[in-house]
Amino acid sequence: MIKERPMMVIPALAKKIGLNEAIVLQQIHYWLTKELHMIEGRRWVYNTYREWHDQLPF
Repeated sequence: MIKERPMMVIPALAKKIGLNEAIVLQQIHYWLTKELHMIEGRRWVYNTYREWHDQLPF
């Protein structure tokens, strides 16, 4: 098998909002659980366009 981290796709979410949208939303959710960027009590996620492209090359 390919040695790469798998991405999670929630079928019910993909059915409701679309596959691509569900993948992006799940990736944002992933980063919100990992990121420590807090501004005015809210968590923030930021990546450059290139970083998002590297994470979601398809």
